[in-house]
Amino acid sequence: MTEIYQKIISRLDAAGVIYHTEHHEPTLTSADASRVRGVEMHAGAKAIVTKGHKTGTHYLFVMPADLKLDNAKAKAATGEGVGFASDPFAVTGCVPGSVPPFGSLFNIKTFCDPRLSENERIHFNAGSLTDSVDMKFEDYIAIEKPTLIEIGKLPVSIA
Repeated sequence: MTEIYQKIISRLDAAGVIYHTEHHEPTLTSADASRVRGVEMHAGAKAIVTKGHKTGTHYLFVMPADLKLDNAKAKAATGEGVGFASDPFAVTGCVPGSVPPFGSLFNIKTFCDPRLSENERIHFNAGSLTDSVDMKFEDYIAIEKPTLIEIGKLPVSIA
């Protein structure tokens, strides 16, 4: 178990939240995670670490795993253009794909797409590619208190 995993579990326990954990095969993509967990991709809480072009400030964007980050909406949310953080591990201590939806653990601002609320429960990797947590969306909002703003877009499909 990673230090981040332990911090998440401690925070959930302290808040009295009911949650479930699962140890599973490594999941390198959102599609892998969805398959292993047996849930729709839309129920996965994808967390993306970004860095502001002007300020160098890091931000965490959380959205349903079947969406992609909309750069124009991210710019509107932060007031500056953003790009993917070049080294998310340096910011979070988590390898790409294992970052949990809790920017507060890393002292970075969290933005969450409200479409994640379409799921009663959300599922996410908890600091590793082999450990997942699922919890009620409303509990996530109560604990993390992210800025709710539409930041995702549907991926372009190639017919």
